[in-house]
Amino acid sequence: MKNLTVKFPNYAIQENVLPTVGSVLKDYGKRVLVVGGKTALEKTTQQLKASFANNNIDVIDFLWYGGECTFANIDSIAEKAKAEKADMIVGVGGGKAIDTAKAAAEKADLLSFTIPTIAATCAATTPLSIVYTEKGDFEALFQLSQPPVHIFMDSGVIADAPTKYLWAGIGDTIAKYYEVGITTRSKKLSHSATMGKSISIMCVEPLIEYGKKALLDSENKIASYELEQIILNNIISTGIVAMLVGDENNGAIAHGLFYGFTLLEEIEKHHLHGEVVAYGVLVLLAVDHQEKELEKLLSFYKEVKLPTCLEHIDVKNDRNYLENVLEKAVNAPDMKKTPYVVTKDMLFEAMQKLEEKSLAPKC
Repeated sequence: MKNLTVKFPNYAIQENVLPTVGSVLKDYGKRVLVVGGKTALEKTTQQLKASFANNNIDVIDFLWYGGECTFANIDSIAEKAKAEKADMIVGVGGGKAIDTAKAAAEKADLLSFTIPTIAATCAATTPLSIVYTEKGDFEALFQLSQPPVHIFMDSGVIADAPTKYLWAGIGDTIAKYYEVGITTRSKKLSHSATMGKSISIMCVEPLIEYGKKALLDSENKIASYELEQIILNNIISTGIVAMLVGDENNGAIAHGLFYGFTLLEEIEKHHLHGEVVAYGVLVLLAVDHQEKELEKLLSFYKEVKLPTCLEHIDVKNDRNYLENVLEKAVNAPDMKKTPYVVTKDMLFEAMQKLEEKSLAPKC
């Protein structure tokens, strides 16, 4: 029988959590390298410096991650960490900054800790880094030997970030539930995968319950209970589900379609990953004939202004225009995880169904 060891990170969430970081890290070493995005470091450095000083932790540097999660940036940071005899690396910022820090820690054989300053992805939780080329094109998935030791979610810092990231994170999180549901269908699942599938309901029900209020509070920079519930689900629930169900059950029609849409310049320039994936979830439900769920999500999407039709993501409803998108989508690795063959016609017909159902003003 295959040996399976599941490792989970610890996590903390509260307004003004940054002063507590040093008290946790002091048990793991004395020298820390902090790696992050420029804005994220500007917002956190002062409090982190004080927290580290109060706990006798030496800071090697507060280092910009390089602007892209590339193997070159990962290797450069890992070499600096080794040369400066770091005991641990802290990643601060959004997904790419945190993925760079986690991967550098892996390469340097060090522990990692994460401080997400937006709640758009589960990067702060998972033992995985998505690596890109210098141009920003996807290059590889870098599997890590373990997740971060501890995640620090400062709801005050996240409330202060642009609301669009929380909004897009809701779309990406919702996809986890529906994609796991379809990829695990009719499979005999292990204990871990069964547990992950059961937990995945947390990726949709709390978002529908708290999402509208959380987005309003984010706009007003209020670190409310509702905002914290969405932060926890966008960052923690999705990450734990992904770790439990395994790569073979992560991703399906919504993400496959997203990879197709990335061929369009307007998507790359003007729309966020989770925003486009959210539209893909509606396509998944239409393809899979889940009418009740489709109606439920359409109602919620209209409340929080997630995209319900092609025009909302600046895409023309024209088969010739969409042909390359559909071709790339049906051949995407995530699309192959669906328990039946998904064709270009099926995707396009689902889009037409959404065009008919969506009564949003722009459509």
